[in-house]
Amino acid sequence: MILTTIDGMPLYSTSPEAVAHAIRIGLQGYHTHTFRGRVGYMAGVNHQSMQRRSQRTNNTTVAPVTQTNTTTTSSSSSGGY
Repeated sequence: MILTTIDGMPLYSTSPEAVAHAIRIGLQGYHTHTFRGRVGYMAGVNHQSMQRRSQRTNNTTVAPVTQTNTTTTSSSSSGGY
């Protein structure tokens, strides 16, 4: 389930949703944001990777995150060693 979008990019309620989206758009892993007190998951190991991917596919300028209650952490998902 999509909780919201940040800079036009979906913020999912679970990490598997974010990882699946990352795979669909050629990224790896996920990172988190806090939205309305709830942790949400976004594709890409950090917000900048997702923004760069969005810029390449849409050829648009992406504005920086302006929400003061948004925090970011990173995690990488890999299937092997």
